[in-house]
Amino acid sequence: MKSAVFLSPKIVLEPGSVSNKFYHNIDFPKGHIAIKNFDAEVVDEVGNSVPLHETYLHHWVVVRYYQRKGVEVAKYHDNLGFHQSDFIVKRNSGICNGGLTQYFGLGSETRKTITYVPDPYGIEVGNPVEVPPGYEQGWLLNVHAIDTRGAEDRLGCTECRCDLYNVTKDEYDRNIVPDYVGGLRCCCSLLLDGNGGGCLQDRRRVVWVEDKVKQMQKGWSPWLS
Repeated sequence: MKSAVFLSPKIVLEPGSVSNKFYHNIDFPKGHIAIKNFDAEVVDEVGNSVPLHETYLHHWVVVRYYQRKGVEVAKYHDNLGFHQSDFIVKRNSGICNGGLTQYFGLGSETRKTITYVPDPYGIEVGNPVEVPPGYEQGWLLNVHAIDTRGAEDRLGCTECRCDLYNVTKDEYDRNIVPDYVGGLRCCCSLLLDGNGGGCLQDRRRVVWVEDKVKQMQKGWSPWLS
C-alpha cells in the first residue's frame, strides 16, 4: 500500500472574496491502481488547517476525465468547466446519471468524513483498456472557498445569497435570472474593511494499492450523494 500528499496551486483570497476555480491535470498517482483512501482539506501558507469561521469551504470535488492527446489545456482555467471539446468526463459508477460526476468530494458540513474503502474493495482507476484511443487520463479539482472575514452578513455570504448584494451577473459574466436569489452561481460578500489577503491550498492525501488491483471490485465509488 502506498500513500502521497499533493497540493493544489495557491488560492488567493481577501476578506469577503470568493474563489471557485477549476484546476486541470492535477498531480495524482499514476498507473492502474485501486484507491483505498482519499482525504482533503484547505490549509494556509504554513500548512495549518484553515478554520471554517475564516474560510468557509463550500465544497471541493475531484473529477476524472480523458483528454485528447496533443490538445493543451492550461493547468488552471476558471472558465472551462466540465463541458469541453476533446474532453470526456469519466464519471463514477454510481446511480446519478448526468450529475454528481465526481469520484471524491466533500463540503464543510461533511469534512472529516471517513473515506476509507475496506478490503477487499477499492476504487479502480487508470485501467488502460478503458481509455478511449487517442486520449489520456487526467484529474480535475474544483475548490469553492468563501473568505467570510469582514463580511457584513457572514451567514448570508456562506449561503451564496445574491439578493444581499444586488448581484446581477455570475462569475463568468452571465446574467442571473430575477428569481435566482442564491446558490452556486452567486456568492459575493460585502466588505467592511480589508484586513489583508492570503494564500490557501487544497491538500489531499491519497492511499492506493497497485499489486492487488485485479482482486478489487471494479469502479465502485462510495460518494454517491
